Amino acid sequence: MQLDQAVLSIQFGDIDGDYNCEKVVLFGTPYSPNQPYIQQVELLIHYMDDRKLKFQLDLIGYDLQLFLGDFLKMNQNQILITGRTGGENDAVIVRLYTLEDNRLKLLLDEEDLAKKLTCQAGYINMNGMIGVTCPATGQTFMIDSRGPMTPYAGVRKDLIQPMITTLYTLYPVKQPYEKYYSLQIQQRIIGAHPSDVLGMIQTVIELTQEAPIIKSQRLINFSKM
Repeated sequence: MQLDQAVLSIQFGDIDGDYNCEKVVLFGTPYSPNQPYIQQVELLIHYMDDRKLKFQLDLIGYDLQLFLGDFLKMNQNQILITGRTGGENDAVIVRLYTLEDNRLKLLLDEEDLAKKLTCQAGYINMNGMIGVTCPATGQTFMIDSRGPMTPYAGVRKDLIQPMITTLYTLYPVKQPYEKYYSLQIQQRIIGAHPSDVLGMIQTVIELTQEAPIIKSQRLINFSKM
């Protein structure tokens, strides 16, 4: 059964620097009735003089959202689309576009951010203490896994090591006294079981036309909450 295309989100803002407000609409087609999985995604830009630009996006996923904001300090808005992959390894989907000469240019996606945020985790003693290292900032964080490990020939009996997930959440944020948006990203720290979330690494990314820059990075420690 072919379903009709639906409006997913509508935003208004100046996306080309002409000081006029454009209407930006995100469309998508549900995979099946009552199914939040979206395919055949399109973006419509509607100008005040009634001109329209429409773009087909190479994008599928759940909970697709549209946001307009100036991330690049260009005094015009860029187009941010976020969503989720779903499934056991549910992660965030990210697409950041800018409009140049009536063409949609991809600036950044989740793979670009994942390459920047490559933290590792491992047990550092038999009491379950975990060390998290983040090479991009040179920071190391410590977190308690809520109990001692079960020794078995000098290693964990279940052989399961802690891990840092890929991008789990992403939000556009404005820091105090700043006019431009940054991205706040969270990655989960997973213990012996996927449901055993010990904490998160929270990173704020400033976007430039050359490469994303890490502004801050901190540990959110669930074991102390």
